[in-house]
Amino acid sequence: MCEKLSPWCKKAKVAMIMKDIDTGMLATALGYARPYVSSVLNGRTVSPPARKRISDFLNISDSDDDK
Repeated sequence: MCEKLSPWCKKAKVAMIMKDIDTGMLATALGYARPYVSSVLNGRTVSPPARKRISDFLNISDSDDDK
């Protein structure tokens, strides 16, 4: 069964597409391992500090609000 992505996960993925950045590029830029970033982006790992760094890099809000 597929689980729904949180609004933040969706915002992050859309921002990555708009900036033409893949998970590996994002991980390298932030100094994280690619599997870890993938896990955070897909909601499997909950890490507020990583989420904040990813949000700051992508220039998006780190909240789960749809706005």
